[in-house]
Amino acid sequence: MADATPPEEQKNKGGRPLKFKTVAELKQQIDTYFNSCDPHTTQRRMEDGTKQDGSTNWVTREVMTEQRPYTILGLARALRTSRETLLDYESGKYDEQDDTDESGDRFSDAIKDAKARINEQVEERMMSGDAPATPSIFWLKNNSNWKDRSEVDHTSKGESISAYSNLTTEELRKLASGE
Repeated sequence: MADATPPEEQKNKGGRPLKFKTVAELKQQIDTYFNSCDPHTTQRRMEDGTKQDGSTNWVTREVMTEQRPYTILGLARALRTSRETLLDYESGKYDEQDDTDESGDRFSDAIKDAKARINEQVEERMMSGDAPATPSIFWLKNNSNWKDRSEVDHTSKGESISAYSNLTTEELRKLASGE
């Protein structure tokens, strides 16, 4: 007898359904997050003096919002998910699905591109002096795989240099015994 379970349910058999049904849906929600952070006009109710009776006169005006920084946690919240789930999508864990968008991107590509956009903004703000250096560097090391290390080559023409290489066996014994 053939399995009567629809193909959709078979894909996630034993697991939770995907948060996003398609790559296009994921990209659209990512774009919505970035657009909400970018400067845009909005209607705000503002004080506009006082009336003759002493009460406040309120008016609605169109104002330009400030640029909000892009953040990974902000992206996760906008997508109504967690940082860990974003990491799962980025890792390619869900790329086995047959879905790609018109550009050929998979779920992992969409998340990698979004994180690259966030990293780019952090770098730009850091390089322009608009962000404190220490937190920016910390963020880049932990979220963008930046490295802060010094590499010292302790070799000579590819050979290890040993401080004890020129000592005789007897001299090495004396050093080991503490004489």
